[in-house]
Amino acid sequence: MSAKRKYRLETFLPWDGAYVERHLEKMARKGWRLEKAGNPFWTYRKAEPANLHYAMTYFPTASVFDSDPTEEQETYADYCAAAGWELVSAYGPLQIFVNERPHPVPIETDEKEKLAAIHGGMKKMLLLPFGILLPLLLLTLVAEFREATRYAPLSFVSSDVQLGLLVLDGGLAAYVAWILLAYLIWYNRSQRAVEAGGACRPTGTRLRRIATRLFLAVLLVASAALLLREPVMWVALPLVLGLTALLMAAIFGCFWWLKSLKLSRKQTRAAYFAAAVVLSLVFRPVTQWSANAIKPLLPSSGHSPVSSYTVETKRSGDITYDIYQDDIPLTLEDLGYTVTEEDHCSYWGKEQSSVLALWSHYRQDAYGENSTLPTLDYQTADIPWTGLREWCWENLSGYYGPYGLHVSFEETDAAPWEADRAMIWPDSSPNLRYLLLYGDRIVVLTLGFTSTAEQRSVITAALRP
Repeated sequence: MSAKRKYRLETFLPWDGAYVERHLEKMARKGWRLEKAGNPFWTYRKAEPANLHYAMTYFPTASVFDSDPTEEQETYADYCAAAGWELVSAYGPLQIFVNERPHPVPIETDEKEKLAAIHGGMKKMLLLPFGILLPLLLLTLVAEFREATRYAPLSFVSSDVQLGLLVLDGGLAAYVAWILLAYLIWYNRSQRAVEAGGACRPTGTRLRRIATRLFLAVLLVASAALLLREPVMWVALPLVLGLTALLMAAIFGCFWWLKSLKLSRKQTRAAYFAAAVVLSLVFRPVTQWSANAIKPLLPSSGHSPVSSYTVETKRSGDITYDIYQDDIPLTLEDLGYTVTEEDHCSYWGKEQSSVLALWSHYRQDAYGENSTLPTLDYQTADIPWTGLREWCWENLSGYYGPYGLHVSFEETDAAPWEADRAMIWPDSSPNLRYLLLYGDRIVVLTLGFTSTAEQRSVITAALRP
């Protein structure tokens, strides 16, 4: 902000005419006069404090892609000037006038025409863009939710990061839907009031400001949760937000640059949408490149391989495996298998928790070329919420393989596992997959062998709560 100009991020919605007028009059009394209303920033210039009157009107045939006011707008502005109303700024259908006279004649006196003009402007500035944005947000939200829960529901419900992102995406979709609904309710109420001979209804800005602040609070809480629970987010989150802000700045900058070229409305609109698409397509690889570039700066979780092992293959050449030595609760050794150095075994484990669940995943792999050790992979999830636990069980009971192939687990005898419930995947080769339920705990078990009664006893003792 310079000494003579002030730039403010204004969150007014296009139909908040009366509220905007009061705001601008208050700013003028403080010595700040509107110079330009844009998207998203409004520009104010320093001036002597004064009691001014502002009026916000709507010109539905105008467009944000117009480089200059249309001939009809100029005629309308000349008509208003005769009554002392000077056009200050125009942005698409929205026009803002100022009048220095003590008791100016209102620009709009017919409430029916006023409502029709507002609704005409809202079709372009609100209903069309938000009507397109909301389905896209909902489709993205559903797709992300299905992808996460279809293949890894236990990891999803135990991850503060994924839950936080779901809250952010869902909150944004809910906010957009609420804005649309708020306008439609206001319009219908105003329409009934005007038909009865009254005026347009107040826009209820106080309630909407509360909702906006609530949404921002949810955004901040979710972001804080990500930062506190995941140290890596201290670097990743600012990176994503910074790149997103850069993308938006590039899109807005391109928009204003195209308008400065004085092209026709159609040319500006076509060039703008083309530029927005290109910038959005470039955004993803730039984000990926930036993420790879900052990986050395990311906080270490302390979980790293202790060594590596390389195997020579005829088809794929050399393959290098990471060898972990994590402390895991159940090993092949516990089940009676002999493990040697030539097996090059890796013991890997991961644990994470959220307010909904505590999840652990462990695995023992043998990478030795001549090793005959079987697969051992198991997950446990403690979920105290009955409905959520049942939902996870149902999602796990259908296995999704390559190309979306769906195979349902089948019920099996739970007694050998001393479990409340047990299911087995019908395809028994090369590994046996089980779902086991012990009270609040779900166990996902993958064995590369047919277990004996003694081995099942060891497995049960290690994995049940």
